[in-house]
Amino acid sequence: MRSARCIAIISNKKPVIDTTVKSKGILGGRLSTGLENSADKIKQESADWKKESRAFIEEMGIKDIGVKASIASRKIKKKLVAKDEYVNIKTDRRLGQYGSGNRSTVEEINVVKFVEDESLSTYAQEIWWFDPNQSRIVNSSIKDNKTAQICHGPFKKIVNNVIVEQGFFHMGTKDGRWETFGPENELESKVYYERGFLAGSSITYHDDAKKKIKQVVPNFYGKTRGNYLSFYPSGNLKEDGKLDDSVRIGRWREYYEFGTGGRFDASEPILMVERDSQGKIIYQNNQKFD
Repeated sequence: MRSARCIAIISNKKPVIDTTVKSKGILGGRLSTGLENSADKIKQESADWKKESRAFIEEMGIKDIGVKASIASRKIKKKLVAKDEYVNIKTDRRLGQYGSGNRSTVEEINVVKFVEDESLSTYAQEIWWFDPNQSRIVNSSIKDNKTAQICHGPFKKIVNNVIVEQGFFHMGTKDGRWETFGPENELESKVYYERGFLAGSSITYHDDAKKKIKQVVPNFYGKTRGNYLSFYPSGNLKEDGKLDDSVRIGRWREYYEFGTGGRFDASEPILMVERDSQGKIIYQNNQKFD
């Protein structure tokens, strides 16, 4: 049996390394070039697809879709901010309940949380507040502004499980859109307010700073209709009445600025003159006329 022989070849020369592998690719340039070309082609097709998609979106009338989506997202987050706040004023929730049977009524109410830190409008003719004794909102005279539960924020009135009225209050005055609904949830009326006055009303002032209201001429859907009000420079009520298409209707009243004989009650204006719908005086200086 022959024995295997190993022959060792010893050389002082260093092995030759192919330095072209890096440039040719690991497969010696045969397949790598094809792969690189395919990658470039895919990138180009992706860019073309994005370009065509953008053109299609713009053609459909949708522009800046990414920006709009971002803005919409921010708006949604903004809407979700603290439910216990309305127009930067902290609020508390109240629930009014009264009536029975098919007249069972529930009122979802928001009131000012720290009323002692806020102030009521001296020009508002109605201040709505929650009366816990009646378990409902009222607009009667307030004995103590610093303890009263002043309505502020969203309001909803539900009768027999049907929403009949909804809107917003701002420091006791109606503000924004107010709607009333029928028994079948049909819209019956829609009125816009601004801090207690009909939105769009013409307001003039005694001063350039526009702090002291002189008169409020109502505007209801483009017509001069609603409650007219005028005030003394002191802020006390001077005259009120109703207008219908710029025509005076019903009773009109004029008030003393500081009461009779210097007596002044800030909560109740003192009547000076009252006229009927024809302008005839029916009351003056504590006397009634037929």
